[in-house]
Amino acid sequence: MINNLQLYSQKDLSQYTRTRGNETKIGQDVLTISDAKNWQQELATLPCKFVLLGIPEDIGVRANYGRGGAHTAWKPALEGFLSQQSNMFLSGKTCCVLGHIEVDDLMEKANALTTKTIEDIAIFRTLVAEIDTRVSEVIKVISGCGKIPIVVGGGHNNAYPIIKGCSQGLAQKINVINCDPHTDFRPLEGRHSGNGFSYAYKENFIDNYAVLCMHEQYNTSS
Repeated sequence: MINNLQLYSQKDLSQYTRTRGNETKIGQDVLTISDAKNWQQELATLPCKFVLLGIPEDIGVRANYGRGGAHTAWKPALEGFLSQQSNMFLSGKTCCVLGHIEVDDLMEKANALTTKTIEDIAIFRTLVAEIDTRVSEVIKVISGCGKIPIVVGGGHNNAYPIIKGCSQGLAQKINVINCDPHTDFRPLEGRHSGNGFSYAYKENFIDNYAVLCMHEQYNTSS
């Protein structure tokens, strides 16, 4: 049973959709779940190709000694997406806005930590491992329903649970393209935003891995 998913209704989405007369915005056409108790079964029957999911956290970035702030990306991204035109090029009817992963409890614990001590970094990375579990469970359902997950928010640590969930939902290894100056293939030293792909590869969720836009100065020599 998945307990850490906040589902969105059409009423929820209306708060983020800027409407205009004689126009149809994506937020007016997108699909949502109507039966929270049986959302997995309902998702499988929805006539959509894409499923949008938010992860409002920045714990993985801080666990990698980085700057926080990634937790703020989800809501403005959602508003921008829902307020676009729904038309022949992208119809809102092809998308389901599922909701977001609940991480407030983990964020509260993380906000009491500092990146200046080894002890706190270890706790950060334990929290990231919990995020991995919550995210991969939902992604597995989405992929298992034959839908394509689109995830907004959080650090690149979430690449690991997304890959894991897709691999498990499809019951096969997957090919991955990472468009980033960083390879995020750092050592298996506890979970953070810099080793999502190395963990996924080590655990046999990745078949082929490629990087686009890699920068010479943003990667280690080994």
